[in-house]
Amino acid sequence: MSDCTDEKMEKIKEKLSALLFELITDIPESLHAPSENSDEKIKKLIRQAAVKASLVSATLSVPAGVTGVLTSIPDIAAIWRIQAQLVSDIAATYGKFAQLSREAMVWCLFRHSAAQLVRDIAVRTGSRIVVQKVSFAVLEKLLKKIGVKVSTKFLGRAALRAIPAIGALGNGAYSFYDTTEVGKTAASYFKALADNPDDSVAEEADTIVENAENQV
Repeated sequence: MSDCTDEKMEKIKEKLSALLFELITDIPESLHAPSENSDEKIKKLIRQAAVKASLVSATLSVPAGVTGVLTSIPDIAAIWRIQAQLVSDIAATYGKFAQLSREAMVWCLFRHSAAQLVRDIAVRTGSRIVVQKVSFAVLEKLLKKIGVKVSTKFLGRAALRAIPAIGALGNGAYSFYDTTEVGKTAASYFKALADNPDDSVAEEADTIVENAENQV
């Protein structure tokens, strides 16, 4: 029985890692354009994406346990796509879609939830952090690590699914929070690029979260 469960857990990790590869190698286009009131527009984009992700998560009605988690993986993919689209829309709204690299997408998506891992793609220059390009092999290794971390966290919340109402509320609330944090990170990242003529500079490392808290 244990072997069976371990096998399913490995499948979860593999599936999530594969989803991440697909997400990062196929950055979504955006229909948004730069505007004079970019900050206000981005606040609205973040709220809309957070609500959408929350509704997707709250409507999951799957059994508890590893088997239930396996069936919910497509829904995780839907939430990640909502978040990736949000990052793209924020970049486009600040007129910096061209600077949305694979590494920048990873950093925006997981800066708040896997900080120890994504720091591998960031370089500190004084008080600033610059997201650097890495080889495909390094990026692949990083995404696998993130996949494992995300899998562990998700399995930890699987018990909530035993009680549908509580599970729906809990997962919906977490997805709202998670998507909002993604939006905050992306907003600070691309606003800094827009405000600084040197596009290689990402943002002030020590103030990114504090600045973002005031934007949403």
